[in-house]
Amino acid sequence: MAAGFAATLLLGARTAGAQTGSGTYGAPFLKIPVGARLMSSPDAVAGMRPDASLVYSNPAFLGGIQNAELFVSSGQWLDALSFNSFGAAIPLGQHHTVLGIGTTLLYSGGLEGYDAATNVVTEESYYDLGIDVALAHHFESTGLSLAGGVTYVREHVLPSDGSGYAFQLGASYWHGPSLFHAAVRDVAGTVNFASGSWDIASEWMAGAGRVFNSSVGQFFAGLEGSSSDAYGTRVRFGVDYAITPAFTLRSGLNDNLDDTQAGTSVNTGFEMRYGAFALDYAYTPQEYFSSAHTFSLSYRFGTHGATPFGAVVPEGDLSPPIPAARADVVPPAPAPARGQPMFMLVAGSHASIESAQSEVRALELLKIPSQVETEGPHFRVVIGRYATFDEADRARMQYRGKGHDFLIVAR
Repeated sequence: MAAGFAATLLLGARTAGAQTGSGTYGAPFLKIPVGARLMSSPDAVAGMRPDASLVYSNPAFLGGIQNAELFVSSGQWLDALSFNSFGAAIPLGQHHTVLGIGTTLLYSGGLEGYDAATNVVTEESYYDLGIDVALAHHFESTGLSLAGGVTYVREHVLPSDGSGYAFQLGASYWHGPSLFHAAVRDVAGTVNFASGSWDIASEWMAGAGRVFNSSVGQFFAGLEGSSSDAYGTRVRFGVDYAITPAFTLRSGLNDNLDDTQAGTSVNTGFEMRYGAFALDYAYTPQEYFSSAHTFSLSYRFGTHGATPFGAVVPEGDLSPPIPAARADVVPPAPAPARGQPMFMLVAGSHASIESAQSEVRALELLKIPSQVETEGPHFRVVIGRYATFDEADRARMQYRGKGHDFLIVAR
């Protein structure tokens, strides 16, 4: 028996958790999370700040992308098994519809084969190739996004090659700072070999997440359940902590690659962002395999060096008290009615009225209307107010596409 073939089947059994027996389903590599974000935290958390890698998750998440993006990722297991991916998200028309395309490749790199006496008899390479195409549409007035897509599969496993198709459907919904989503992947899929056909196990997932703002950063927390005939039912939990617009820490309870290992898999990772570039890393511990290290790099067009993350404006207690009421300062807006959260797009928070007014004048030169609003001992420069986080985020993305970066603050 060839060791390369055994390793390939073993990887499929571990990654897809094929408890009913290796080889029961075709294309088990489709169940491997793609990219460092999905490796280190669940889809529900990643969907709160969508990027091009989510074409391999719930494709409806792509509906929130305003600028074209490119994404590439690489991970390594054992001595010669690698899992690489490439993707792109391309907004169409008025940016409510987004086209996502991507490809994944699981490649052995030439594993040695052995005969019954364990003598080396040959060296073969094995690969599993997936090509994804998805289309997502965001309904701006409702916070709802719907999407569909198709995956083409090509597998090279001796003695023959196989190919087939599978389909994806997804939906996501923003309600204030909360995100809800559901998707089904790999529906009605088969891989056809000369010796026969193998079904691709479908996967169902549903989850929810929420944005939490604070004076020390921004948190995304999410819970997600998924089920497949290949691996059974799983529940995943994760948190992203954006300490600054340039640095995010991630962690999650997430048995992605080996659901038979003892104990709970706690994955970790981080993101470093500089202008239009973002570098992501995920560490996935395993009991039977070497721990997986996944790296991802993405580029977002149209940012012009602006950091694309809307963190909360920090507030302190060291600024001078607010002077007597002035005609050129707007008092704080009344608190929104219960069940109607309000979000503001803020250019900056200042300790003095003079500093805030200077920023307003600078924005006027850029033809961006703004006004000064009091908030405790501070003066905020407010660009706009919105009923939902989704509306505020779309406005922020539109400004960012013109080279301006503003922050989202929840009241």
